[in-house]
Amino acid sequence: MATIPRELFPNLPPELRHEVYSYLSGSRTVTTASVVGLPLKLKHFDCKHTSVQICPVHYESAGLLALEKYRFQEAFEYNSWLLDNAVDLDIGVTFKGRVNTFVQSDWDSKMKTHLRKLAKQHPWLAKVARYNIQILWRPVDGAMKSKNNKRTAGQIVRDMAATLTSLVHDDVKRKRGKLLISLRLDHTAAAQTVVAGTRFGFADFFFPVVALGFREQTREAWKHAHKKPVEEERVYGLVPFPSRECEGKVGMEIRNGVMKWEGNDTGLLLMKRHLLEDKIVGMACGNEKDEGGHVLLTLLGECLG
Repeated sequence: MATIPRELFPNLPPELRHEVYSYLSGSRTVTTASVVGLPLKLKHFDCKHTSVQICPVHYESAGLLALEKYRFQEAFEYNSWLLDNAVDLDIGVTFKGRVNTFVQSDWDSKMKTHLRKLAKQHPWLAKVARYNIQILWRPVDGAMKSKNNKRTAGQIVRDMAATLTSLVHDDVKRKRGKLLISLRLDHTAAAQTVVAGTRFGFADFFFPVVALGFREQTREAWKHAHKKPVEEERVYGLVPFPSRECEGKVGMEIRNGVMKWEGNDTGLLLMKRHLLEDKIVGMACGNEKDEGGHVLLTLLGECLG
């Protein structure tokens, strides 16, 4: 026979209990990303050119959620409220393949198939309003080769973000949507782009033609700091290229119900733009004095150009 749920606040009507849950969420006193109480944990998708990790997290009261095992009604209600209102979706993407053979439409199709399967199993994903997307750019074939820069790496990053956020309902985006896209270039990828004399395509990333519809957006680009290994190659005697082992990485791990980013070393800021309802409300640029050198200066010039 099923156990009758107990109540912490038997005299509070449901609408007031929901006010309590909303207050707990609004205070945002918790700073660790938790997966406690979430039916979907870390998912990993490996494609030909990318490695993608998807993990829903929350910053809510783990203590109240823990009362589910003791059959408290409020814990069940809080869990249901959390799925509808207070889940963030963290996504880590490592571009590790060949940028010059990458076909965007193929990648979009495969990723949308994965996302649709997840949404079918977990319909609450369509209500997730906050997205945190971290993209590490480290193609094995260096800079993109495109006549007159008709195709750019920035376009790929932009379109990936559009695909990865395709689950969320438009009304959720418009009312509560909050998107952070953090692009990180490892030093080798940055140096190869500069040496090749091509644009990365920051304009395509920072100024997308089609807005994604989120009420609030932050787009930022970083370059990993140049860490000199013991042995270092030189290309044309101009730009030092470190070994890949010395570069950063992006990834997630879960320990004791807490999600943490691995290798979350963002490096040197190139540019950051903050938008509210598609209007710029904040902007920051990096400083060439942070590292100096031709690579950083060239990338900053493109961002500002």
